[in-house]
Amino acid sequence: MKLVWSPLSLKKLDYYADYIARDIIDAALAFIDEIEDKALSLKDHPLKGRIIPALNDEMKRELIIKGNYLLLYEINDNTIEILTIRHVKQKPKNSGNQ
Repeated sequence: MKLVWSPLSLKKLDYYADYIARDIIDAALAFIDEIEDKALSLKDHPLKGRIIPALNDEMKRELIIKGNYLLLYEINDNTIEILTIRHVKQKPKNSGNQ
């Protein structure tokens, strides 16, 4: 399967990494590595994330990262699109757009 990152997901990855780097740069680098590793693992196991509860759509899923972040993605044919990254305390703007 092909893995694609949306512009929003890349923007959020940079945002959270910059935020973490304010305190500990090594933690920010480890955060980026873990996000990338989890995303790459989806190529072999696209259904490993849970269905996003608010959407109840089999193809829209989320992975929990380090207990505090969610990697939201969508499965389409032979493509997995990383939609966004969100802190668990952050509320979605609406249920259709994560």
